[in-house]
Amino acid sequence: MGRSRWITVALVTLGVVLIPKLSLMALGGADNPYKTASVGQWVEYATTTETMGTKMQMTSKQTVVAKDATSVTLRTEMTAMGQKMPPQDVKIPFDKPYEPYKAGANGSDAKATLIGEGNETIAVGGKPYACHWTKMKVVSTKPAASTGTVKTWTCSDVPAGGMVKMEMDTEMTMGGKPMATKMVMELKGFGK
Repeated sequence: MGRSRWITVALVTLGVVLIPKLSLMALGGADNPYKTASVGQWVEYATTTETMGTKMQMTSKQTVVAKDATSVTLRTEMTAMGQKMPPQDVKIPFDKPYEPYKAGANGSDAKATLIGEGNETIAVGGKPYACHWTKMKVVSTKPAASTGTVKTWTCSDVPAGGMVKMEMDTEMTMGGKPMATKMVMELKGFGK
């Protein structure tokens, strides 16, 4: 497989496997941010991922497709390089601590450690959002060995979890080769 094809496959794999999980991870904590969500709420993000000198643009839309007294189901739809990926549904229970970075979908064993937090107003798409940010160190061995940091800004004005922006720097090994990745995910729109 050529270098550019390998990079493309790696980036798409990163997006499909990790982005839905990382966006949930960044929102982790004692309180479940989806308890107040309602069916039909959606949020859309634009993501730029850079690895080995190659940039890729992606969009993702997360929609609350089901909710009952015990859980919510979140559907993530992604488009990368002009191609739609199969949607992924994640059921988030309310009766357990909200810790999506622990073993779960796709066999991840990611462990996250909080390394900082605070409040900050940031502008995304020309609109200011009063956010709470958290920065976490994340280490995993599955589905790929990786280590990195994730900084996430959340705001209660944004539905379906509240994420406004996420920055991630990761070093991972894929196919026996080291790969450093920088990802920025920003709010594009939301509604019901």
